[in-house]
Amino acid sequence: MSLRRMRREAAFTLVIITTLALAIGATTAVFSAVYQVLLRPLPYRAPEQLVTLYQSTPQRERMGVSLQSLQAWRERAFAFQGLEGLSIRDITLAGDGELERVRAGRATAGLFSLLGVRPLLGQDFRADRDAHGLLLSHALWQRRFGGRPDVVGQTLMVDDQLHTVVGVLPAGFRFAPDVEAWKPLVLAVDEPAGGVWLRVVGRLREGVSAEQARTEMTALGAALVREPGFAEEPAGVRLVPLHTQVVEGSQERLWLLAGVVALVLLVACANVANLLLARASAREREVSVRAALGAGRGRLVRQFLVESGMLALVGGAAGLVLAMWGMDLLRALMPPQFVDAEALRLQPHVLGIALVLSVVTSLLFGLIPALRVSRADARGALGGLRGGAGATRGEGGRVVLVVAQVALALIPLVGAGLMLRTVHALSVVPLGFNPQGVTVVDLSLPSAKYRDEAVQRALFSSVLERVRALPGVTSAGMSSTVPLWGRNGLAPVLLPGEAASQADSRELVHFRTTSDGYFNTLGIPLKEGRTIEAWDGPGTAPVVVVNETFARRYFPGRSAVGQRVQLVLDGEAFREVVGVVGDVQHNSLDAPPVSEAFVPMGQLWGLHMLLTVRASQDAVALAPVLREQLRAVAPELPSVPVSSLESVVDASVGHTKVLGSLLVALAVLGLVLAGVGLYGVLSYSVSQRTRELGIRMALGATGHYLVWRVVGQGLRMAVAGVLLGLVGAAVFARSLSSVLYGVSAFDVVTFAAVPALLAAVALLASWLPARRVTRVPLHEALRSDD
Repeated sequence: MSLRRMRREAAFTLVIITTLALAIGATTAVFSAVYQVLLRPLPYRAPEQLVTLYQSTPQRERMGVSLQSLQAWRERAFAFQGLEGLSIRDITLAGDGELERVRAGRATAGLFSLLGVRPLLGQDFRADRDAHGLLLSHALWQRRFGGRPDVVGQTLMVDDQLHTVVGVLPAGFRFAPDVEAWKPLVLAVDEPAGGVWLRVVGRLREGVSAEQARTEMTALGAALVREPGFAEEPAGVRLVPLHTQVVEGSQERLWLLAGVVALVLLVACANVANLLLARASAREREVSVRAALGAGRGRLVRQFLVESGMLALVGGAAGLVLAMWGMDLLRALMPPQFVDAEALRLQPHVLGIALVLSVVTSLLFGLIPALRVSRADARGALGGLRGGAGATRGEGGRVVLVVAQVALALIPLVGAGLMLRTVHALSVVPLGFNPQGVTVVDLSLPSAKYRDEAVQRALFSSVLERVRALPGVTSAGMSSTVPLWGRNGLAPVLLPGEAASQADSRELVHFRTTSDGYFNTLGIPLKEGRTIEAWDGPGTAPVVVVNETFARRYFPGRSAVGQRVQLVLDGEAFREVVGVVGDVQHNSLDAPPVSEAFVPMGQLWGLHMLLTVRASQDAVALAPVLREQLRAVAPELPSVPVSSLESVVDASVGHTKVLGSLLVALAVLGLVLAGVGLYGVLSYSVSQRTRELGIRMALGATGHYLVWRVVGQGLRMAVAGVLLGLVGAAVFARSLSSVLYGVSAFDVVTFAAVPALLAAVALLASWLPARRVTRVPLHEALRSDD
């Protein structure tokens, strides 16, 4: 009987199932991501004991740790069971396939033991014998070696040095993003003692708190700098719980999404409850007839519950399918800086919670009217007139639910509006450079072959010469980084006559190693003096080009050209400022420009450079040509990544666009559900008041008057919902403040446009059932329910 009724009421059944499916699907997908990233314990042994340690100064809260400091901490810090260091860099991998550049971690031998991670195949590094060992990630093992177990023991060439594969890590190990291989880091060999570059991970001893460890490390750091032979400047120590460090890049945005999807789920539950209440009221006569014919109250209640339960279960099954699609969508949309997309998995217990909530809602709001209807007096129900007291019974509850739906739907709409305004504001930020038509090639030279500065300079010069001669290429240059790439060199700055200690009190300057042609290629305007030229080499006077922010900061009220500055780097001399270029948005579009210094590539070399090319072809068409030129100059180089500078700009605001897109999608879903709820209540109200409205028409009321009477009822509910929702929207907007740009959290345009949009939807949802009033013949309306 329940299935037959569901088929007869196909429209009602479809709306209920669709509402539940969309709500359960969206809720399960988003909350699975929240659980996976923010709530699930890290997959390491006793993860609550793990912390990350940094050195810190007034200029930088988090800096890498030197080998000298790590060695001293290991010997003297008693708060930790162990301290291990790691660094990340690219390596060139050869053997069992073509040359390939992969992201690799270098770790001290005890890192994996400290984390409690055991290799899937083979073994961990052994400090006494695995200086040239190699651990493969599960992804690299599958992709390059086809998952063969005999890869353990195989010899590979890594940066022109032989390494032996000692093991394969488990599939779930993602300690550092994008890292596909791990090499041993030997403290006494790999780097000079003064290099500050390590990330340090520690495990606290049992019973030792992070605060106690922080106090000990602060005292230890102060003692070390006073010791003879300790080569470092004073620096504090910062401890960050490992879980905090892992989630801090995405925590705020994911919680915002979770809040919005929870609101949408509540809107859906209110919508389902409203529809079930309306249908139950419409079935009062049917139930009364069955009761008069002898059907017991228990049987009637069971039928209502079975029907509600079937709707919830079918909706939940459809929601599971949508949740799986939703997870695929999240994996595709989420940028790397937002969340590790590969780690996202559908969480069964999250699905269970959403399903239980929908079932409880369906059963509860199926039970309440069932009990009420089954108690109804048969004679009153059979003899009652539509439009009388029986018709209005329960209508107050449905009105409250509609008002709640509108209020809840308004909150994510305001958030979506603010994010759309933010995305627009970011899209019109002056970049300071022209990314159109610029292709970026990521070059990394093997350190073993290109340690000699002259060889490295000759290679880069040859590459530039060949690329500039290509058809369609208008200019080309090189730099250690480009705007919005995410890579920075930082150095203190001194002016002539200043003591070295003065550099410590200033913010660090961003410096870049740059070739001639770079500024022209990116379209960065020259404001004063000259740019870097080809003759600025090792045999010429040290020079530097600075940006406008640098010039204003260090030489206020006077020309920077001709002034001398020192970048406090190893062996750096004072440099003459020969030019000033325009500011660019280097770190992000929502941050002010930083002080930048550009040093000639011929005077400060590096193994890792970016080739920038302005050409008539796009990056896709240009990539194979550029790779061919690179192979002609250096056939030992691996295949290099090629991308357009426009894609780099787009990626820099990817997290904001993703958050905005998801908020808009969820807000539209909430708006549609609220509109459906309002339409359902008014449609039911009109059908129940047919006789009343017919009498009004017989007494002279016009169809126009009656239509607007119904529309007015809908608008009053919408206005009440909007007024309540604005309070919640103000609280939600304040929580969005940290991710907004160029727009206030209480933006007048948004807070005016969203209620107007809701009013328009309410008007449409009210007018559709209201217009039926004028389409019912007067004699049928008067005869209704006689």
